[in-house]
Amino acid sequence: MGSYVLDQLLHRQECELHLFVRDPQRIQQEISNHPHVVVHVGNLDSIHLQKDILFEMTHIMHIATDWSDSDYARKLNLDKTHDMFSYTDPKKLQKIIYFSTASILGPGNKAIKAAGDYGQGYVKSKYFAYQHLAESPFKDVLVTVFPTLVLGGDDRHPFSHINGGLHPHLSYLKWLRFLYVDGAFHFLHSYDIAQVAIHLLFNKTDASEYVLGNPHITAKDAIETVCNVFDVPMRFRVKITARFVFALAKLLRIVIGPWERYCITHPYMIYDTVRPDTFGLTTKFPTFRSVVQNIKDIGPRKTP
Repeated sequence: MGSYVLDQLLHRQECELHLFVRDPQRIQQEISNHPHVVVHVGNLDSIHLQKDILFEMTHIMHIATDWSDSDYARKLNLDKTHDMFSYTDPKKLQKIIYFSTASILGPGNKAIKAAGDYGQGYVKSKYFAYQHLAESPFKDVLVTVFPTLVLGGDDRHPFSHINGGLHPHLSYLKWLRFLYVDGAFHFLHSYDIAQVAIHLLFNKTDASEYVLGNPHITAKDAIETVCNVFDVPMRFRVKITARFVFALAKLLRIVIGPWERYCITHPYMIYDTVRPDTFGLTTKFPTFRSVVQNIKDIGPRKTP
């Protein structure tokens, strides 16, 4: 997502961009001679070294996160995020766009206690960070966005987990085409996420929280769309129930953790969402078919 955000911000001559990155070689855009871009190398563990520049910031878009299932995720996603915001000047800071995750939400876009009780390290850290920031000194300038299923990536942008993983696992479609499960989800391409995030950064907002996603699609329809786009024929389909999954796991002695069990028994991840169209912009990838077709057109991830 950061790569798509950078792409769109580079065209704003009124912005002086300060990029805080772990590895500048992962920036695929040509910025070495850009007059309005400064790169700062480090990670959230060493955010205290950026105190002086953070004190000058008028706008912050915080996308960085730790995905691990560990205490380190809590340290970076909660403690160091709070530290970073605390180094700003309240008189200068006008807006923070903070990226959380829709994984911590339930019906009505409300945070669910199960995410804090059972979630793995990343999910749990995002749940507690959300709770903490809502009561923090920065809450008046804070806008929290909750991406749903994130797609995106090409020769100029790193692949999301979905984009990068689909081509190598297409062989599984020969089995998945005969199965379906209950469930539904939202999705949004990183290009469109960037559009919304930048719009929220520079414009007055009517709310302090937004779930980012196109209209939801069922898991059954999603598999059918992937099969259709990749020309995999479908004949009949068998429904796999949660009860069957639990019985099979017991038979095979597979341990299903409490968070996974919660997700299996609550498969309809449906929220009130926004997308570029919501704000008078144009959604580049408005349907699940459009993003899957884009994945097919781009082809598999190239190995360096």
